[in-house]
Amino acid sequence: MAKGTSLAVDELVRFMCHPVFYELRTAVDVGILLFEDLDGFSLPEGYSKDDIWRILTAIRKQAAVFIPEDPEREADMWMVTTSSLSFNTEMLEVRSKTDSSLGRSLCEMQGSPFVTRFIERTLIGGLRTEGIEAGEDRVHELFSGAAPATSLDRLVANYFRLSNECDSLARREVTHGLIETLYYELVEGVNVDELPERVLAPLDPRLPPPESQVLMDLVCQRAREGGDDMRFGPVLRIINISWFFRYFNVLPRLNVLVGLLLRNILALKWDLPVLCWLPEGFDPALEDAPVDAARYRAVFEHWSTDYGFGFDFTPYFELNVRLYLRELERLAVSITYLEQLNEQIERIFESHINARQKSILAALCREPGAILRIAPHQRTFRIAYGTARADFLGLEREGYLVREQEGRAFAFRAHPDLQEKIVQLGAAVVDSAEATLGASGVVVS
Repeated sequence: MAKGTSLAVDELVRFMCHPVFYELRTAVDVGILLFEDLDGFSLPEGYSKDDIWRILTAIRKQAAVFIPEDPEREADMWMVTTSSLSFNTEMLEVRSKTDSSLGRSLCEMQGSPFVTRFIERTLIGGLRTEGIEAGEDRVHELFSGAAPATSLDRLVANYFRLSNECDSLARREVTHGLIETLYYELVEGVNVDELPERVLAPLDPRLPPPESQVLMDLVCQRAREGGDDMRFGPVLRIINISWFFRYFNVLPRLNVLVGLLLRNILALKWDLPVLCWLPEGFDPALEDAPVDAARYRAVFEHWSTDYGFGFDFTPYFELNVRLYLRELERLAVSITYLEQLNEQIERIFESHINARQKSILAALCREPGAILRIAPHQRTFRIAYGTARADFLGLEREGYLVREQEGRAFAFRAHPDLQEKIVQLGAAVVDSAEATLGASGVVVS
């Protein structure tokens, strides 16, 4: 018996020292390795793809974190931090904190149209995941204060209003009541029957969809945990919570949008405010994706596939973190653009213009013919209506804006004498920003 055990150990050691297996272990640790990728390797003689996959997952499972914690599940779902996931997660956390350079800049520039566009993109992506197509121009109009005319318009307006309230909601404990409040305020005034209903991704036969109550309990449990080990910090917990809303029906409808709002609340609660500005998931319209489209689909559409030894969530977490990092880089480029634009505005216009008024002029640099309204300006900067109105009237007195009447409310446009100067200013800053950041390969948003 002892001799047989020794021989088995020797064989195991030889196998683990095999160059191909070492290459596979390295690929697993530093990137995203999927079952289909094994076709690209010359596997050790006598071992099939299923054999190698089971061995790889068995090794990774030694340090696994199991999710979700549902004792009724017969099949396990788990992930384990690889070196690349650990590094990327730490990088994302450091750059998303309040005292990070991006965090400080966003606090100063939260009213800029160059960063509020990220909120619009986040919503459009969430709606797309829900199976709802919304035009970018209409979403932008509603963000700028246009009156809702349809159920979809009302849904968009409700989302923006709730996004603006996340700071105060982050002071509350995450409970069933808070999640249900998000849902009912999101659908207020919306005829959900007019909206398409999303199609859920198919589950592994051993994974029957859990009841809504079980899912809600799991979300609250993950959101309330006071301490995590190093492998499952706040970023991975947020991704885990978003996963519940993306792949199951925690609520009757609009789960993805509620998940995004809850993501923002948790990001603020855990001192990661930059995450609130980053679109979630994959945007196929962007060329600078961290992986090719086929690999993206393999991770996001087949996350529930078990190839024989458990459900490995590592690629799902890894890709989500990479997507966040890509969006963070795009946000950093927009911030750099805005800083350069503000410098140009300070040189051209009188110094007594305040930071909020600079944001109005910056909005016109992006859209010289835009209609500007007081209410969105008030919401964005969290100021009194009278203060917001004074910002616009001050620019009108200086000859930068002209006032129009929209029903009982005021609206403003750039003065004709200002438009040409604004267009030239915006073009100059775009050229400067692109020249400064061209080496990064990230397009100015």
